[in-house]
Amino acid sequence: MANTASDDMADLRRRIERIEAVEACRDRFNSYLYSLDAGHLEELLDLFADDVRLELKNFPPGTGGELVYSGPDEIRGLYTAFVGEGARHHSANVSVSPSDDLGRVEMTAYFHTSLEYALTGGIYELQLQPRSGEWQVTRMRISSTWGWGVPHTDPPFLKEPFGAGTLRDGRRASSVGSSWD
Repeated sequence: MANTASDDMADLRRRIERIEAVEACRDRFNSYLYSLDAGHLEELLDLFADDVRLELKNFPPGTGGELVYSGPDEIRGLYTAFVGEGARHHSANVSVSPSDDLGRVEMTAYFHTSLEYALTGGIYELQLQPRSGEWQVTRMRISSTWGWGVPHTDPPFLKEPFGAGTLRDGRRASSVGSSWD
């Protein structure tokens, strides 16, 4: 039996909704990285659902410690100490997989974090769900799996604030835009 124009339109709508979900979740993840490095704590916390669970494996890196935080208030305590403290987070191999009903998206990404005299890395695993009209992180696991410390006696040669010289104070580009003038 041949597809009707109505079937084709319904299929096209589902495919567009899937693409939009993938891109919205990828955008949320990028917002997390920008907010973390730039020191925008409130913007970072807005990415999390009220019932979020955050798991840190081998944290601080190399200690074998495991920490679990539930809800934005507990997460605030953790991120207050780390947001905007000079680290630079980089992600790669981002995989985004929505459920068939688009009620949940699973993400995985490699990361490496550049710190003053250290380099660490591992894997982010996230679950996002649509809440109040936007995708929110409902679960996140950060597994630190490798790193190096560099012996040193000299001060860093460059330690500019994250947003120094940028148009948006280190925030990511958005449709709101900024002035290039």
